[in-house]
Amino acid sequence: MSKDYEICVDAHPNIYNKLSSRKLDIYFSEPENGVNQDTGILNIIAGFGGNANSNVYKKMRSNFADTNNMVTVQCNYFGWEFMQGESLEETLENFNDMGPMQAIDNIFSVIMISEILKDNNLIFNASKIVSYGHSHGAYLSYLSNIFAPGLFNLIIDNSSWLYPEYLLSDRYLNVDGNQNIFHYFIRSFENIDADIYSLIFLYNGFKNKCIIHSFHGAEDMLIQYKDKEKLCLPLKKCFLHKIDYSNINDVFKSPSHGLNADYIKHYNLVMKEYKIKFSKSTDIKILNHRIETKRYSYIFNFEKKIPVLTREDN
Repeated sequence: MSKDYEICVDAHPNIYNKLSSRKLDIYFSEPENGVNQDTGILNIIAGFGGNANSNVYKKMRSNFADTNNMVTVQCNYFGWEFMQGESLEETLENFNDMGPMQAIDNIFSVIMISEILKDNNLIFNASKIVSYGHSHGAYLSYLSNIFAPGLFNLIIDNSSWLYPEYLLSDRYLNVDGNQNIFHYFIRSFENIDADIYSLIFLYNGFKNKCIIHSFHGAEDMLIQYKDKEKLCLPLKKCFLHKIDYSNINDVFKSPSHGLNADYIKHYNLVMKEYKIKFSKSTDIKILNHRIETKRYSYIFNFEKKIPVLTREDN
């Protein structure tokens, strides 16, 4: 059985609240046979309704660690509490921002665990770092790839949207026969920076070096397949797989949003069916860079490995 750990660390400061301090819970699993030069890092990102404490994700972290020789990482990122089934009060200190802070937490978690491995004199393959997400979790994988170019070598995308739907409209969820309506706090912001959330904007002209396998349902009502083509078809190293009624199986049981996928079988299918191979290196290298939108300049600093994000008005 894998060796499972849980840590609570000082997280990236809150960019919306005068860089106030905050904590981040990170969960990771080490293969039963230990870490070696072929061991990679797998970052698992839950979407709406999912969290790192759930049994399905605990099982995934343990299973993937042992069967795929990966150190599996997952965090309860910024605002995850407000994405579950219960309607809670959000504040500027903690809310569901659906984008920049959530992606930074995932980047932070991967790099933090890589540094812990190094501190314990464990050599791993820094060119075997994978992000695996479902729905909004897959969307955050794309954001993480943009914010930390070169960190991830493979993204497995199950039903990512191109822009968070709940920035535009309320979320409706039936819980025990009652309908909960979520009008997220960020929608009250006067100046939402739409560009930093748009994958079409962010990936336009981006020199992508990460292999992306995107799986999307023909009957997805949240983000239509034809819209997903606008992102994936022009993007280098992005492979878009259409799931419809003709290819339903024990991995994908539905062509709708989320594909009613078996997460473990989905991951194994990608690794075997597409013969994924990784090069080898012993160090993570991410260059400092910035992203310019109409409203802001986002400056990403990796000089101390751990990401530092600052945002300046344009």
